[in-house]
Amino acid sequence: MPLSIPRSLVEHVLLGPIGDRRQLQNSPILADAWIAYAADPASPQEVLLTPHRNYPASYVATEIDEFLYIYRNMQKTPADPAEIAALQGIVAARLYFWEVLRVVVPLTGWWNRFWTSDVMHQLNSRPEATVEKVKQVSDALSGWLSPQSVKRQYAPFSALERYIVLAGIILWAKDAPTQQVDERSYDEKVAQAIAAAVDDIARSLQRTFDMIEDLYYIRDQLPYALVHETSINRPISMALDRSVASVKADAVHGLFKVETSHIAWAVVDSGIHGSHPAFLNPAKQSRVHASYDFSRFRRIVSLDNRRIFSVGSKKQRHARLDQIMGGMQLKNPPSAAVAQKNLKQLSEDLAKEIPRRWELIIPFIEIKVDTRPVNDHGTHVAGIIGANKVEEPEGKGVSAEGMCPDIKLYDFRVLSEDLESMEFGVIAALEFIRYLNSMSRTTRIHGANLSLSIPHDVRDYACGRTPVCDECERLVESGVVVVAAAGNRGYQSFTTKEGAFDSYAALSITDPGNAESVITVGSTHRTSPHTYGVSFFSSRGPTGDGRSKPDLVAPGERITSTFCDGNWGELDGTSMAAPHVSGAAALLLARYNELVGRPGRIKQVLCESATDLGRERAFQGNGMLDVLRAFQKL
Repeated sequence: MPLSIPRSLVEHVLLGPIGDRRQLQNSPILADAWIAYAADPASPQEVLLTPHRNYPASYVATEIDEFLYIYRNMQKTPADPAEIAALQGIVAARLYFWEVLRVVVPLTGWWNRFWTSDVMHQLNSRPEATVEKVKQVSDALSGWLSPQSVKRQYAPFSALERYIVLAGIILWAKDAPTQQVDERSYDEKVAQAIAAAVDDIARSLQRTFDMIEDLYYIRDQLPYALVHETSINRPISMALDRSVASVKADAVHGLFKVETSHIAWAVVDSGIHGSHPAFLNPAKQSRVHASYDFSRFRRIVSLDNRRIFSVGSKKQRHARLDQIMGGMQLKNPPSAAVAQKNLKQLSEDLAKEIPRRWELIIPFIEIKVDTRPVNDHGTHVAGIIGANKVEEPEGKGVSAEGMCPDIKLYDFRVLSEDLESMEFGVIAALEFIRYLNSMSRTTRIHGANLSLSIPHDVRDYACGRTPVCDECERLVESGVVVVAAAGNRGYQSFTTKEGAFDSYAALSITDPGNAESVITVGSTHRTSPHTYGVSFFSSRGPTGDGRSKPDLVAPGERITSTFCDGNWGELDGTSMAAPHVSGAAALLLARYNELVGRPGRIKQVLCESATDLGRERAFQGNGMLDVLRAFQKL
């Protein structure tokens, strides 16, 4: 078992002691990646690589894939496929820490500036200099163990020196024995183990320097700066912790007789059980127009496929097909021969920087609409938007009507069976929505609901400029209304030197709710919002960079909607609030056709017509969703 390095030690080395700490670290490995690798040094991590602005993601992905292939052959150590794939402006990969150090970081301008520096020359020419540098940082770990006695002598370490020593510690920890906690604290034992292993840490670093030197005959053939930075491919979670009447959607239906059968809404979630009676039209056909499963998307477009289906053994090819298609209820499954041909073609297209051919991908992701989702969440969200109230047999729960009971739904599944789903899959789903609209003479999908939550680390990306937020902005720019849950991080546990306590949390909006152009929705009480105000769990604004969020609130407590297998039930969270706003936006688009393709105007109308609950702007945004007032405003 490898030795796990505590997060506090990572931050201490990168940023300095608490009493004299920098706010930002300067290296191409972002904080979340350092922390993830330190916690489990021997395991690969799902990472996102941001290409240098001068190079397309497809080119960067291909060069890294080929560089990594050569490196792994030199090492002669078996490794699982890195599953390198690219979307607009981002590359996903599954890499070990030593691969990031030896393959990815040398492709950054940051490293190449330092590789020729005096510090690196000294470390490369004098191995004892590496030992001295590691020992200096090791001696400074007393400040980590006793933050109240921190002194300023730690500050002179440069960003490069901090990077080198922390990298050495993590490389060493991969093979270091696990520390058993006894009467001494775990942190003390880790610090003592590091102090005793200075020579071993230095040797780990020297091996890395030597390998980088050996690989420079490849590196020199590539652009000076190919990669900008490395971060974690962030896991996504569900924003989950008599509502139609509360937002006055029933009054709109009564007064305006709005039909939404010509409006289509995407639910980017865990999946919609399309055979639920509440989603059937009068002809008993599902109103879920199509279902797409993105949980295996990266394997479908991975650069590994060009080798597996070219030189791989028959066993390897069949195993790969099973990874991609096994257990999937595909609507139009390709034959094994066609599947191998198309998967190889997709991989070769990426390597040649040929635009993605979605027509080859669709057979691998389009599933039957009656495929049971991994959980009830997406079906519940879809029901709030578009359930049609039906009479249910006993034991199924009490049914309820959604905001738009005749709307057309699209099912985009981004949560896998093990729920270890990543940001990359969400980005792919949003890009696919843009593709579907581009292939139609009229708007095919008018809006998208994202009842998902991805915590934002301010040290990694500017607020609202993460990969998923950028893709949301592109989708809005294309004319699609995007509605996102604010998140359920409004009440959290905090730990201080006096101990732990629970309290409300400001600036707790999660991604993609931090994206400026999306409609970000907080939660309020189902029937008595003026009395109870904003739900205790609902994330608070403003955003980390000072913008006003959430945009408005909607019912999110004990919301009745559809469950899988024809059932009904209650769920809570901003996940349930967001689809109320999606339904309201769909009603406006159905009534006022000139608003189609103008998501900014839809957001403006909904925000300006919201009802003030008398709460702080950072809590309620513009107020509570009021569909009737929105209609009266136009």
